[in-house]
Amino acid sequence: MNPLLLLKVHRGAATVLALLALSATLLVGALPRAFEASYDGALQGVLDDTAATLTDVTVSVRAFDTSALTTVDAFAAGDRHFRGLLPGEVSEVLYHGPRDRSHYGAKTVGTPVAGRLGRGHRPYQYVDMAWVSGADQRIRYVAGKPPGAPTTVARVPGHPELRNVTLFEIALSKQASDKMDIPIGTTLILGHSLPTLAKVTGVYEALAPRDRYWDHNHDMLTVTVLRQPSLDIEENYITGLTSPASLTKLAGEARQLDYRWVFAVDNDKLTARNALSVIDGVGAYLRTIVVDPGGPIPYNPRIGVAPYELLTSLPDVLSGFLGRLSTAQTLMFLILGGLVTVAVGVLILAVQLLAERMRAGLTLARARGASLRQIVLTGTAVVAMALLPPVLAGYALAFAYPGPATAAVHVGTLLITLVTLAFTAARLATGHRRPIDDRRDDVVARRLSPRRVALEVVVIVLALVGAYLLRTRGLTTQTLRRGADPFLMLVPAALTIATALITLRCYPYPLRLIVWVAGRARSAVPFVGLTLAARARSVTALPVIILLPALTVSVYGAVVGGALETTQRLAAWQATGAAARVEASAELPADVIERVRHVPGVKTVIPADKGTAQIGLSGKTVTVVAVDLEAYRRAVADTPLDVPRAPAAMPAPAIPALVSPDLANLADVEIGWHVRMKLTRAGVLRGGLPGVSFTVNNLIVLPYDASQRAGARLYTNVLLIGGEDIDGAKLRAATGGRADILVSTFGESLRKVTGTPLAGTIMTSFRVVTVALAVYALLTVIIALVIGAADRARALSYLRTLGLSERQASTLTVLEITPLILITAFAGLVLGLALPSALGPAIDLSPYAGALTVGDYRLSPTMPALLAAGLAAVSVLGAFLHARFGAHRSLGSALRVGE
Repeated sequence: MNPLLLLKVHRGAATVLALLALSATLLVGALPRAFEASYDGALQGVLDDTAATLTDVTVSVRAFDTSALTTVDAFAAGDRHFRGLLPGEVSEVLYHGPRDRSHYGAKTVGTPVAGRLGRGHRPYQYVDMAWVSGADQRIRYVAGKPPGAPTTVARVPGHPELRNVTLFEIALSKQASDKMDIPIGTTLILGHSLPTLAKVTGVYEALAPRDRYWDHNHDMLTVTVLRQPSLDIEENYITGLTSPASLTKLAGEARQLDYRWVFAVDNDKLTARNALSVIDGVGAYLRTIVVDPGGPIPYNPRIGVAPYELLTSLPDVLSGFLGRLSTAQTLMFLILGGLVTVAVGVLILAVQLLAERMRAGLTLARARGASLRQIVLTGTAVVAMALLPPVLAGYALAFAYPGPATAAVHVGTLLITLVTLAFTAARLATGHRRPIDDRRDDVVARRLSPRRVALEVVVIVLALVGAYLLRTRGLTTQTLRRGADPFLMLVPAALTIATALITLRCYPYPLRLIVWVAGRARSAVPFVGLTLAARARSVTALPVIILLPALTVSVYGAVVGGALETTQRLAAWQATGAAARVEASAELPADVIERVRHVPGVKTVIPADKGTAQIGLSGKTVTVVAVDLEAYRRAVADTPLDVPRAPAAMPAPAIPALVSPDLANLADVEIGWHVRMKLTRAGVLRGGLPGVSFTVNNLIVLPYDASQRAGARLYTNVLLIGGEDIDGAKLRAATGGRADILVSTFGESLRKVTGTPLAGTIMTSFRVVTVALAVYALLTVIIALVIGAADRARALSYLRTLGLSERQASTLTVLEITPLILITAFAGLVLGLALPSALGPAIDLSPYAGALTVGDYRLSPTMPALLAAGLAAVSVLGAFLHARFGAHRSLGSALRVGE
């Protein structure tokens, strides 16, 4: 027997198998790469949005004796030592080379300015001094010169109590010099108990203010303002840059110093695959560093206080990401599981088609003395020649898609190949076990195998137990940072398979009732067609197992996608509060408001006043929003925002107020805002005021003219804008592009919510897989019809000789296949609609919907129903076309001898 000859003779069926193998391998190989690329992109987004002070690994000294850290060489030696202790998995994700922003240095902490030499003293100012490696390479001096070495001043003019005082030279950022009024040449007296002098010699600016290096050293660029409400004062803090020669004097002075070594993490090197090992590595580094005996400050066990502490939130950031990732991975498992199941099922059907085509030749060879081994090897070789080249081509093409190649890429391809070849060998071995063993499966009933029944029961029980555990325990294991439980991640696929098995076992029974009814009718066509559908045939199982996962995944994707899209839009509306919002920390000028009104797309502008007020003399602060609620309700009437109604008017001088639930026990409230005003509670806010105030508690909403009623004037620092297609760039231009004015639009907020890599991948993957599964489902019906085409055509030809018309013959074929399609479509629709509720809180999509809970799955049942109905209709149409044109035999051919 020549496999090449069989392949040539049956090249049509082999081509179908090859095309299916190519598409299946390409999808199974490319989708995991796309998923992993999106995981990494999402992690990069999380890390980039997190301050470097949280993601970098920082070693801080908290020892009492730091006399050894007085030179740059001592800091450099400490840097080498601490780097040497880093575990390999942590060291691999750090910067290396010219882009490295790791650094070390020392800073004083909380040093007050006690005075100035000469006039111009400003109270409530704090100026610290710092030497930080690499700072001189990241700044440029706009005035003056870099600081030099410290000196000693024997006598200080105007301060006879100061003798032999150290004078440090420092440089300040331009913002600090201007805001705190400390020009070049100013000499500050720092500290009260042991004062020193600091002379400003230069003013600098950062070369790249957004460099994450400055996350650790923002106090050297920006003035920190701390307001003390009880004293009604503002304290200004800044850190000045000093020379490395100052380290000896800084350590010698009796002042609090902060010593740090910062090891910068390269976000691009962190991936979803090495995140867990980095978490473990940081934990191991912490255990090592706290008892380190060989660093700049040796560990003294007699004191029992660790000289170092590790400052990083990288494990927490990565653990939070992995927790959110488990949801996406479960969805990906569901998508890939359904795709692999359907792809393998379609390939097996294609193998059956090829086996049916080869059956006559292999049966003849078996009858002439060929061994079963020869038959199996020959048939499997034919399938392998049709299967392996497209599998290798699809596997190679998948590598053209960007993304890392994980085990799923290799395992999926290998699984498809091995299952298909194993089924081929088993199919040929059972079908040709005896030399001549022809029998009709639709006539001879097969007994149920106890092993098969037991296996199906085990699958169903495991699926139900997994679904229960998924609802009660969630996806994670006992150790949260270890991620998701692999068993629970397979629960959705197990539920799909269990439903397919139940459908396969139960669908003949309701059909038999319909057959009994059809048997009482005059026409024999419905009875014969439905009888064929109700009989258990060996080819029936695969279409059910293929169609049901395809429909379930598609319907589930439509349900989740619809709910996710709706919630994303709601989150965008709540983030903006209107079609657009303009908010400033200070009062908005009248000309800015007028320019905003003339921005294209703007229809209405509702002014509002937002700020913080103090309740009575208690010191408790609340957020106060003054806005015309009725105008606001009209502006957002066509949006999902729920704005409370304005309280009923009250006679003067009472000012009605809506308060948050935590303030509901206060009937009358006195607040100090622009002026002292007395408020009367007129209602309770149950859901806050989304878009305007993001707090639910400590909130008071007043009429817009509340300040005017209390005797002050109107203030406006928030604009709620109604309209359509408002351009955020034009809106910012209308505000003058000021940094203290926040401008946001609904479109921008929506893009921010939907633009995350994971959210985009989930939505795109569902769409791609839905299309692929629909095509596979249609091919399943066609291939199943083609497999039984010869027997069906022979039976129809005989019935034609008995008077069956061509139209009746087509109807009979459609009736044979339609019940299977409809019942499977209904089961897939029900399971797809039930999965979101069945999985419960385990599938938390809130990270992809602006942190809002995605739970209103009732919003989109129409699209899934249309999807299932459309797929069923197309499948039935395919069956009709096949029966009408593909299975046609003339009456003459039916009358030939031997047919």
